[in-house]
Amino acid sequence: MFSLRFLPPGSMMKLAFSTRKSFLYRPLGGNAHFRNLLFNRFRFIAVFLIVLSSLTTISFIIIQQPYESELDIPTSPLAIPPVPPEPSAPEIAPPVPEFVGSSVYHPFVLPPSSKYLADQTVRSIKAHKSISDECLDRWVATGQWEAPCTENMVDDAMIDLVYTWVNGSDPLHEKARMELEGATNYNPAEARFREHDELRYSLRAAHDATAGWLDTIVHIVTPDVPHPDTETQDALNTTSADQRRLGLVPQWLDIRRAFNGSDGEPPIILHHDSQVFRLTGRPGATLTPADATDWLGKVLPSFNSHAIESQLAHLDPGMVADNIVALNDDQFLMMPLPPSAFHSTLYGPVFRMQSNFRVGGDASGNADGGGEWRSLGWASHLMSQRFGDRKRPYMQHNARALSLPLMHEMSLAFGSYFAATPLSQFRGSHNASEELEVNTIFMATHYVIERHREALLWSWVVAKWGGRLGVLDRDQKKRMWRELGGREGDTLQLQQEAKRSTKADIDFNLWMAGVQSPTSPNSQVMGNTIYSWVSMDGFSASFLKLADVTTIKRRECIGEETELAWDMFLRLAQKDITCGDDVIATLMHASPSGLSVFLPPPSTQPSSDLDPIILPLEMPAEAPPLPPNPRAFAVRLFMRYAYVIGSSTQSFITPKSARQAATLLGNVSRRKDVLMCINDDLVDNQVVAGDKVMRDWFRRRWPNKLQYEM
Repeated sequence: MFSLRFLPPGSMMKLAFSTRKSFLYRPLGGNAHFRNLLFNRFRFIAVFLIVLSSLTTISFIIIQQPYESELDIPTSPLAIPPVPPEPSAPEIAPPVPEFVGSSVYHPFVLPPSSKYLADQTVRSIKAHKSISDECLDRWVATGQWEAPCTENMVDDAMIDLVYTWVNGSDPLHEKARMELEGATNYNPAEARFREHDELRYSLRAAHDATAGWLDTIVHIVTPDVPHPDTETQDALNTTSADQRRLGLVPQWLDIRRAFNGSDGEPPIILHHDSQVFRLTGRPGATLTPADATDWLGKVLPSFNSHAIESQLAHLDPGMVADNIVALNDDQFLMMPLPPSAFHSTLYGPVFRMQSNFRVGGDASGNADGGGEWRSLGWASHLMSQRFGDRKRPYMQHNARALSLPLMHEMSLAFGSYFAATPLSQFRGSHNASEELEVNTIFMATHYVIERHREALLWSWVVAKWGGRLGVLDRDQKKRMWRELGGREGDTLQLQQEAKRSTKADIDFNLWMAGVQSPTSPNSQVMGNTIYSWVSMDGFSASFLKLADVTTIKRRECIGEETELAWDMFLRLAQKDITCGDDVIATLMHASPSGLSVFLPPPSTQPSSDLDPIILPLEMPAEAPPLPPNPRAFAVRLFMRYAYVIGSSTQSFITPKSARQAATLLGNVSRRKDVLMCINDDLVDNQVVAGDKVMRDWFRRRWPNKLQYEM
C-alpha cells in the first residue's frame, strides 16, 4: 500500500492519474493517429465496402414481407444494468524531501500492522468490464473484431512503468547492509549494489520511447531504512519513533516536481519496501496482523531483488495501471514504441521469451543461489506441480510486460511460496526445503499461459460436454472423439499445417478496434514488434506455433468408460498434459480462426454475477457448480488470460572490462535494437574505468535532461 504523510483536509492534491478511465471506449478519430489511419487509401476503401455491405443488408431486410415467427419476442424494455461509478483517484500529499547529512530521503510513516496482510480479493481487469458480453462472445468465438464490437473503440492500452532500484552507496542503506552481512555471515556479490547512473538514463530513454502513450505513470520501488532520529517523535507527537522511515531517493531527482509530472513528462511516484511487502498464505488460510508483523520482522530490510519482485503484486491498484512494464534500472527502451508492443486489450500482454531455452523444475536447492538459476528451477517446479510437468521457456532479460491483476492472482494461488521468498534477505541466503525463492517474472508469465490452457480444457470438457449433469458417458465420449476428427479405431493422427488466419488478422483487428499496430512501417524510426504467437490459436507446446503433428490415443486420452467431466478435465490439464496439448491442437485445426470449437452452446441464462470470473486458485477434487451461463463464463475466462508471445530486436550485454564495455556499447550504437540491458560483470580492477565508459556513453546517447532532474 502506498502511503505518504497526509495534509490537512482541503490541501490534498489529485494526481495526474485522476483522469484515468476504467471504461476505455473512445470515438474513432479521437486522435491524430486514427485520423491518419482512416484516410489511408486502402483502409478507406475497406471501410467503404463494409458500410456499403451493411446498407445493402439493411435495405434487403426492410423490403422483406413480415413473416410469422415461432420465437417469443420480449416486449418489455431491455434492462440495462447501471454502470458502476468510477473509483475516485487517491488523494495523497506530494512528497516532502528530508535531508539527513548531505543525502535526501523521502520520509513516511509505517502503516498499521493490519495493512501488512495481503488483499485476498482476486481483481478484475478494468478494460474488460467496458466490453459487452455480446462483443466478447463474437470476438472470442471468431477471432474477428467486427459488429457488435465495432460500435466503439477500445483504444491503446493504458500502461505504467514500474522500476526496481537501489542506491547501494547510500550511507544509511550501506550501514544496514553491513549490519545484516555481519549478523548472517553472508557476503553477496558487490556488483549487485553498484550503480552507474543507469536509472537517470533509463528514464530519459523511456520518456522518448513512450511519449505517445496515454496517462502513463512511472513508479519506482526503492528500499527504506529506519529514521536515524530515534530519540524524538514527530511534531504532532502522534507517531512513535520506530514507525518513522526514510525511503531512498535518486539524489538527482526533484521528487516534488516529479510527483506531478512536468511539460508532458509522466509523473514519478516513489514506493518503498515497507509500503509494498505484504504477507500471503495458502488459499483459504487465516492469517492475523500479528503473523504479518512477525513475518515483516524476518524479511526486512531486503537486499534481494527476487524478494522485492515477489511483492510487486501488492502495488496499490488504485494508483498503478492494470498493465505494467517491469524494468530494472539497467534496462532501456531504445526506440519509440506503441503500447501494443507490450499490451493490448484484444490480445493481452506481450511476453518475450527464448522458446528454445527451457527451464525444468528443480526442488533440490542445489543450483547457484547467488544468481537466478535456483529461483528459476524452483519456480518451474511449482508450476509443474500445479499445471503438469513440462520444461518452460526462459524469459528474455529485458523490459517485461506483466498484468498486475494476474500477478496478484498468482501471488494468492502460490501465497505460501511468495511469503517464503523474502526470507532470503540476500539472494540465495535462505536455502531451506519448500522455502526457496520464486522467480516472479518467470512465474507471472507462465501462470497466464497455463491458466489460458486450463480454461480451454475446462470449457471443452466440463462446460461443453459435461454440462449440467457433469458426466461423460460412452455416447458422449464417442461424439467427443468424432469432434476431434476420429472415426473407427483407437488412434487419431494429424500431420498437416494448421490453416488459420489468426496472425494475418492481427493488424486489421487492432485497427478496427482503434489500436495502433505493434509492427512498424519504418523500423529505423519506430521499434518493430512481431506477434509470433497469440492465445487466440489455443496453446502451443513448442511456444512457437500450432503443432503440425499430433497423435491421440482414444483409450488413453478420451477413454470409453463413463467418467465425471471434472475428472477428465483434471487428467488432461494436470496429469496427462501431452493428451491435453494434442486435444487443443487438434481442435484448433478444425476452424480457420477463433475459439468457438471450445465453447458450449449459447444460453438464455444471465451471465455470472462473479467479478472477476475465474476458476479456483487450487483445483479441488470435486467439481464446483457450473455457472448459470457457461458460455459467457468461458468467454470471459479466455479473455482474462489472453496473451501474446512476441519478439523485438534486443541487446543483452555483460561487460567484464572497460575495453569490452566500449566495444559492446559501440556495437549497440550501430544497431537499431528496440530493447537493451547492461548487466554489470566488471571485475574489481575494471570498475572505475568501466563506470566512466558507461556514463560517457549514456550521456552521448540521451543528452536531454528531464524537467525534474536537478
